[in-house]
Amino acid sequence: MGDVNLIFEDAVPSSAMHSAAPSHTSSSHASTSLPIRPSSPRTTITPTTDSQLDVTSIQIALDSLSLSTPEQEGMFRSLAVIFRNAQEQEGSVNLGSGGAEFLWTSLQRADTSSRQGLQDASALRATRDILEQMLWNQSHLLVDAAKVLADASRDVAWRDPLGNAGIVNLFLSVIATGTASDQLMIHALRLVGNTCGDNDANRQRVISDNNLRFIVKQLENPRLLSIVVPVLYNVCSDFEPAQRLALSDGVYLRLIEVLESGLPASTPTLTYLCRLLDFFEDSFNANDSSDSAVEVLFRAASAPDLDVDDRVSLVDAAIAHLKLEDYQRHMVDFDLVDVPLSLLVQWYSPPRASSSRQISFTDTLAPPVRDVGEEEQLSLMRSNIIQILSDVSAIPEFAARYASMDLPLVETLLGWVAGPHTQLQLCSCIMLGNLARSDSTCLAMISRFSVHESLLDILKFSSDTQVLHSVFGFLRNLGLLPANKQVLGEAGTIEIVSRFLNIDAITQLSHAAVSLVRQIINGSMNNISSLLSSLSLDEESPAYSKTFLSLLLSLFDKSDDVAVKVEVSRVVAAVLRCLHSSQALSNPGLRNQLLHRLFSLHLNLCQPLSMMVTQPRWPIIRSEGWFAMALASRTAEGSIAIDTALQQVEVFGALEATIHGDSTLIAALFSSPVAATSGAEESPESIERKPSADHEAEMRAKDRENAMVLVNELLKNRGDDMPDIRRSVFEDLLNGKE
Repeated sequence: MGDVNLIFEDAVPSSAMHSAAPSHTSSSHASTSLPIRPSSPRTTITPTTDSQLDVTSIQIALDSLSLSTPEQEGMFRSLAVIFRNAQEQEGSVNLGSGGAEFLWTSLQRADTSSRQGLQDASALRATRDILEQMLWNQSHLLVDAAKVLADASRDVAWRDPLGNAGIVNLFLSVIATGTASDQLMIHALRLVGNTCGDNDANRQRVISDNNLRFIVKQLENPRLLSIVVPVLYNVCSDFEPAQRLALSDGVYLRLIEVLESGLPASTPTLTYLCRLLDFFEDSFNANDSSDSAVEVLFRAASAPDLDVDDRVSLVDAAIAHLKLEDYQRHMVDFDLVDVPLSLLVQWYSPPRASSSRQISFTDTLAPPVRDVGEEEQLSLMRSNIIQILSDVSAIPEFAARYASMDLPLVETLLGWVAGPHTQLQLCSCIMLGNLARSDSTCLAMISRFSVHESLLDILKFSSDTQVLHSVFGFLRNLGLLPANKQVLGEAGTIEIVSRFLNIDAITQLSHAAVSLVRQIINGSMNNISSLLSSLSLDEESPAYSKTFLSLLLSLFDKSDDVAVKVEVSRVVAAVLRCLHSSQALSNPGLRNQLLHRLFSLHLNLCQPLSMMVTQPRWPIIRSEGWFAMALASRTAEGSIAIDTALQQVEVFGALEATIHGDSTLIAALFSSPVAATSGAEESPESIERKPSADHEAEMRAKDRENAMVLVNELLKNRGDDMPDIRRSVFEDLLNGKE
């Protein structure tokens, strides 16, 4: 981004930029082009009355110069005229003896240097001495001189000379007083800002002795905003020392206050303010901002006709606040969550007038056509808003605030689930899924609002991975409630999710689908009946002998993803657990029918159970596996399947290790040791949590007990059909012999 030069029109300019406004997407920040307090106290020049300025000599000297550019000639001639007027009209300037000759010599030298492409600071140093006299004597013409120098500072070549000559420091002292007129302050700020354009030496002058705080304070003057904001941009751009100092000087809070007071959209001032927010996005903390910052930023971002880069900056700043829990709670406590939601819908169609606070949109309208690059920016911005709203809706205060389900926000989100816009569906599913934490809320969502119908429609027709994943998570939360399991089963959930139970589906979605199936069959005989129902009603079709569980077992065989395999295994374990529960025993006819279908139609049923008991990674999964195998061995058909599984060396070795209490034997069965991993990489859901030492010992004892039950049931149901040697091995295990 090129330098930004601060120019001057008549009064305080509404637009202070000479070049194009900065781009949010620029790879690097360049500066805006615009008076620095000296690093040591200024030496006071006391006017003398012995001699008068020889104006005629100065004019003759100027007439003899042939300055190389109109700008340079205009600067020196203008300054000479100003100094003459200061002497003649105000008596505020007195060069003393030889002063005119010295100034003339300085100007000649500057002219010679300029024609050689150089800038000689000596003439500027002489000028500084005169300016100090004018400042000391409160000359009204100092404004004119400041304007001339500020105009000259737009030229990159003059920035170092103006700094080296002490003129930048001089005008910094003007700003520091805080009492200068607006007109003088404008040009003092312009000169400082221009000379700091891509010039670290002058930026260092600004932050020396913390002169920067005096510039920050000028943000309180609304008449100077169009100058002060670009000045701060130039000082801070690509200069971290200035950014850190500005933040400590309260610049962030001042910028929020400027936005809150109302700043017109699509103006250079707003653009530079947004770039300043970008600078501080990763470094500010809650003490640097205000409680109302998030609302102010989001509402500013919702202004019509706002430049895309500026809108993105404002939203990013609001999101940076919402990464802090204090701001998340503030949003919920003051019912401000609908503010970012209104931004999401704004990019699809204008909100309709409504007597309630429900946020609505015209379903027939598609997103407006934009430049491809801009649309990508807005899409990413919407995704970032959705992500932060996911965090906000996950805090306990959100669930407590909206648990009644009768608030307009909830009504809006429920409407979005059934709406046509993908990102709005995603947002609503995440937020409502986080809201679905209590039994009463989950029950109301299905019994009162039938949200499951819209969710299942999404599973039928959507191809968006993020939306589908959020729907699966939402349905899992709803399916925790027993009453909802029944409704979800009757709505055909198992059949609908079956399209994700194949090796060609995205792994994450397959895992989510299997997890949902496990959730709704857990403890539900009716849903297990659906799981074990035929894929086709046509008895002549090969699919007649296949069930939805067959699809899961096929996925287990073909998938290389450990998480998917574990989840399928847990489905099998959940089926066995339910079919041996008191609920199942109360309906023996249905139970026996389902047990028969379970073992007769799924000859590979025990493969997932074998994996559960032989994997050394997750003790909880291993315990589930032994419990399920013990249950299966209690029936004649089940004992056949378990006996077949135990013919595998790894499975039988795991059985021996469990009964004898040898915790190292299982690991020895594998060719390579299992490396300890952490967090989400290690396992699905909460099974990765390491049990305490006491809990692990308790689990091993239960595993041994279940393994002994398994052996006992095998001998009871299969003993007479076993070869003598095999039966003897099982008997020795049961009797504790090694």
